[in-house]
Amino acid sequence: MRVEIEPASESRDERPREGLNAATARAWALAGVPSERVERVLDQALPVMGGMASQNVLNLADAAMVGRLGTAAVAAVGLGSTMNFQCQAALQGVASGVQAMAARRMGEGRYPEVARPLNAALILVVLMGVPLAILAYAYADALVPLYTSDAQVIASAVPYLRARVLAVPAVGMNFAFRGFWNAIQQPQVYMNTLIVMHTVNFTLSLILTFFGVPQLGIPPLGALGAGLGTSFSIWVGTAMYVYQGIKRATGLGFLQTRPTLGDLKILATQALPTSVTNLLYASGMMALYSIVGRIGTTEVAAVNVLINLMLFLVLPCMGMGLAAGALSGRALGRGDVEDAKQWPWDVAKITAILMSFVGISLALIPRVVLGAFLTDPHAVEIAVTPLRLTGLTVCGDAVSLTMQNALLGVGDAKRVALVSIVSQWAIFLPSAYVAVTFFNQNLTCVWTLYVAYRCVQGVVYANIWKRGEWTKILLA
Repeated sequence: MRVEIEPASESRDERPREGLNAATARAWALAGVPSERVERVLDQALPVMGGMASQNVLNLADAAMVGRLGTAAVAAVGLGSTMNFQCQAALQGVASGVQAMAARRMGEGRYPEVARPLNAALILVVLMGVPLAILAYAYADALVPLYTSDAQVIASAVPYLRARVLAVPAVGMNFAFRGFWNAIQQPQVYMNTLIVMHTVNFTLSLILTFFGVPQLGIPPLGALGAGLGTSFSIWVGTAMYVYQGIKRATGLGFLQTRPTLGDLKILATQALPTSVTNLLYASGMMALYSIVGRIGTTEVAAVNVLINLMLFLVLPCMGMGLAAGALSGRALGRGDVEDAKQWPWDVAKITAILMSFVGISLALIPRVVLGAFLTDPHAVEIAVTPLRLTGLTVCGDAVSLTMQNALLGVGDAKRVALVSIVSQWAIFLPSAYVAVTFFNQNLTCVWTLYVAYRCVQGVVYANIWKRGEWTKILLA
């Protein structure tokens, strides 16, 4: 089997590249980023950036389709998607763990051992993901009413959630593969797989939601159909990742080297803080739904669309951060600490500039964007100002998420976990609860608090990176 890897020599003086013209190079130089580093970042990050954005296309596609079925259906898909995210969150930490370990080994030139963390992650995901999926499926009808009392929402959310949790183990495996492809600088594999997944998801979900398959006795399934289409597409992606791993990475140890207890221990140490963080973040999103639900069902539908649109913006920023973490991790593996320190600052500048164009567009035409997902004019109107806030602050989110994911990429998961948990659960959620419960504030107030807490996070993450304590983390 062939192995496709980058050359082992990766000094700060990159080999000459063709791509940026003179004017573009000068523009980036004015922003303080040398053109050769811009090209390096874009080569590594653009596929990841597009892939991260396209992850949320699964939820956006469901929301857009189900939006034709009414406000209650949109609220149901929002609740179901977020509860499904709670199940997945416990498995997401494997991605940063795999990336940190594999990138370091690539930088050190230990090629036959690069995929061993991936092998370990796949074992952990199956052991954790299958029981999680079974429990969530069995207790869906008891869990959904904890967050809403609307009978119409419950009736659609329960089957939708059950359909989505069928793919929980596959999601965990896909996260592990994502970390691996990023680490070995083959993010195009990730991107190409997601394109196929989204094509399958859109086609199958559309058919099952609105038309059914009369030849097989399957009627139109509404929200359930959207969930089934999404889950099937995720399993398609897993099959493609396994095939690509066999094709491209057997020489790096994929399915060839047995993980050691040391590998499992290091991976668990790296993955646990991130998994706990993601689980609590997802639980915090469910708490946000519950808080907004005190205002009304229309507001729940609106906040579902806002969250998905916000994720559509921030997931590319996360992708850029993961790319920064991979570049820094490989630099650490080479022993070039100064290069490792500089990458996230360069990536943050690039990300902020690129995302500012998208953010400004959202701020200028919020009603057009919201109208694609909400048919209720009142729901659109109450979401306009929050969406404008999201668009105008996306640059700050870009810097925050770049630093956060760069820290994860070099193995500093514990400090990231502490900042994320404290800022969400000790600052944002109590503030939002008090604002709605005691001061009768609306969705705009809640969303303003949400934006503010994320900005505070960014300042803290940047300070942690600047201090440089992450350079002392060992990933043997």
